[in-house]
Amino acid sequence: MRSTRPARPTQPTQPTQPTRSTQPTQPTRPTRPARSTGGAAGLAGAGRGRRWRRALLGTLALSALAAPAISAGCVAGFDPPSLVDGLRVFAVVADKPYADPGDEVTFRIHYQDGLGGPEDGSRPVTVYWFGGCENPIGDDYYGCYPQFAELAEKFDAWQRAGDPTAPLPDLNGVRPSIGDTYTIKISEGILDGRKPTASGPAFGSAYVFFVACTGTLGPVNDQGTGRAGTFPVACFDGQGRRLGPDSFVPGYTQVYVFEAEADDPEADPDDGVKKRRKNANPALEGLKLDGVEMSEDVATLAEATPCPIDAEERREVGCNARDPIDECRAYTIEAMIPEDVAEDDPDAKLQALKEIVWVNYFADLGDIDGGIKLVSDASKGYLGGHAVTWIPPAEPGIATITAVVRDTRGGSSVVQRFIRVK
Repeated sequence: MRSTRPARPTQPTQPTQPTRSTQPTQPTRPTRPARSTGGAAGLAGAGRGRRWRRALLGTLALSALAAPAISAGCVAGFDPPSLVDGLRVFAVVADKPYADPGDEVTFRIHYQDGLGGPEDGSRPVTVYWFGGCENPIGDDYYGCYPQFAELAEKFDAWQRAGDPTAPLPDLNGVRPSIGDTYTIKISEGILDGRKPTASGPAFGSAYVFFVACTGTLGPVNDQGTGRAGTFPVACFDGQGRRLGPDSFVPGYTQVYVFEAEADDPEADPDDGVKKRRKNANPALEGLKLDGVEMSEDVATLAEATPCPIDAEERREVGCNARDPIDECRAYTIEAMIPEDVAEDDPDAKLQALKEIVWVNYFADLGDIDGGIKLVSDASKGYLGGHAVTWIPPAEPGIATITAVVRDTRGGSSVVQRFIRVK
């Protein structure tokens, strides 16, 4: 299913940092900045950090709206970030992005391997999960690395032993797992010793690491020179060679637990009703192609006409390069998102604000022009107009279209549909 195209710009062959599953995946590839919430010495700034992140995420979303995904005119040609041409993790969705002490939280990973195709055969992808790290030093994901590295060594020994009846090693009572879903239990004492921030209640966080691998998982020594160090596991092929980012996606996701607080901040804290903060995943009801809802039934797939400009021509550089938007039949793809998708921002103090919500679009065939759209603004609310333009590939086939809706508080939802190009 992979189209022939010119060589892509050079990428690092070994990822050293994990993907943050609940941050935006655009305008770059899905690798994201680490999310810091302040530690024992920095809790006073945690509230400001969360507000700063929301402002940054909104700016990233807005700045990406004008980024061209298809080369045209004199613009240099690159594969757009929305093109799925390798192993891509779209999101890890937690059923409770904000949880309570003692809650069970289930995670589901959404991914696609765009490197294999019908002519090559699909590559087997294995997803590994590692949980059990809560409130690491500095409240940073890499504060879990020492515990994670020790667990990875034990897990590797368990794999090499070849005895599936042997108990898995655990981290603080939480065992690793393999599969598309993973469930952990938040500890009852996750808020023990946690102090309120300058702008909000005390909070704790539970980290879960995931690894999507087309080979065999194995531990690696820390080779990093930066503050975070090296992700402690890697993916290897049958000859023991370390695989790159087209075949290995490590990452993490984070669940928050907040101390209960009064509904009315002006009320006596001993008299008011106290509740914990919650965050629902943003609603995503389906996808539309040219205004018509796309069916989930493979027998009644939406259809599109091939574009005569092939993938190589679309990446050509020069002012005389052909523009597929002008020369081909273009289609609109729109995520079906209700107007009330955004919840109130609990950190807003001086005025009522909403969480920021945006949508990312991906395709394994064809090209999407403008793969990220802002859906709801903090002050303006629902914006509408979040459809994108899709240009079909030159060859017939089945195109997979994926939409991921995210909010700035760690919520996400994923929907996937198929288009028959004929």
